[in-house]
Amino acid sequence: MKIDSMVVGPLGVNCYIISNNGNAVIVDPGGNAGEIIEFLSTNNFKPAAIVNTHGHFDHIGGIDELVRKYNIPFYLHADDEFLCAHGSETAAMFGFDGMKTPIVTNKMSDDDELDIAGIKIKVLHTPGHTPGGVSLYVKDLNSVMTGDTIFLESIGRSDFPYGDHDQLIKSIKTELMALDESIVVLPGHGPASSIGHEKSYNPFL
Repeated sequence: MKIDSMVVGPLGVNCYIISNNGNAVIVDPGGNAGEIIEFLSTNNFKPAAIVNTHGHFDHIGGIDELVRKYNIPFYLHADDEFLCAHGSETAAMFGFDGMKTPIVTNKMSDDDELDIAGIKIKVLHTPGHTPGGVSLYVKDLNSVMTGDTIFLESIGRSDFPYGDHDQLIKSIKTELMALDESIVVLPGHGPASSIGHEKSYNPFL
């Protein structure tokens, strides 16, 4: 089992592809669906699902095309479904026209344990950036994909509509900082980090 990544979409989202025995889960395909499809084909990966950390437009831009091509489910926390539903409108407000809003087929809840084609993912509800923001912990890879909750020595924005700074800090401290310090942090934008590094050097915590 391994995690590959590529930077996609107009705002440079980290799209992660978790693979195991030829099967794959795609996390946060924010755009460039063609490049993701090419990567999957080159590596002979069979996508089993798309799982998103949250519903902001920059993280969902490639989903519609991928779902149509592979006929796979799209997982999102129930509390972010409304954000996803207005994705194309929000994208247009930021000057990015033509994005197709995907349909959420599988709604995640707090502390769900996903097992998708043998890829096990623990859903940690980490609201604050968005109401339904989650972090995706893959124990087998000692990694957690945090979306826009926490970055290398930084945290996600909470000044967008439906954001909440106090809730964001609480999510990070109670859910993420409770994890082992060795766990690799794979954020929605920018370079990777670790729980231990963020405990020591994140000025917002």
